Amino acid sequence: MRFLRAVFFAPVLILISPVLLILGLIILVAETTSGPLRTLFAAEISRYGFGAGFGRFMQRIFVPTYRHHVQSFVLGAAGILVVTVGLRGLGVLPVLIVYIALALEFTLLVLWAITVYFTEEEEINENGAKKAQQELLTAGQTEALALSIRQLGKQIELLESRLRTTEARFEQLAGVDVSLRQIAERMDAMSSDQLNLAVRREFEQLIAEIGRRAQETGTRRA
Repeated sequence: MRFLRAVFFAPVLILISPVLLILGLIILVAETTSGPLRTLFAAEISRYGFGAGFGRFMQRIFVPTYRHHVQSFVLGAAGILVVTVGLRGLGVLPVLIVYIALALEFTLLVLWAITVYFTEEEEINENGAKKAQQELLTAGQTEALALSIRQLGKQIELLESRLRTTEARFEQLAGVDVSLRQIAERMDAMSSDQLNLAVRREFEQLIAEIGRRAQETGTRRA
């Protein structure tokens, strides 16, 4: 069984050997606040053995320290690959440069895959489930509150529209009242003018009647 595992695992080991070489160089050279990586790696290997020690080293030391560095290197290699492929399409660079960029991107992607593989998963316990439920409830309450605020805003806009319509109607009624007062004043003026005209006509008729009677009296005396 071990022989079969070795046979199947050998091509994978050969394929990722550049990644393991880069990882080994990083462990030999890099320094951390807790000390050199090589010292921390040797301590984990001597305490827990190679398999368990390598896993603990990756989970507890390497991944928390260099996870973001590896991601930035992967993105940078992707940018280099895009540029080289574009320049190759324009006929500026030879095919060998494109192959080198592809190998670099593949190596860094495998290194990133290793760091993701050894990243610790967050355990879901009772407290975590309650916290998730509280977050969901909080999000639901926030959404309901936002919906209520939007509905309240629409109702306020409708109320303002009705108030503006009512104010316009009151202004129209005020204009009608002014028009009615003007009509009443005109009618009063017309009534006064007609009354004066009627009185004047009566006085004129009375004076004419007096004059006529005086003339008749004078004629009789003569």
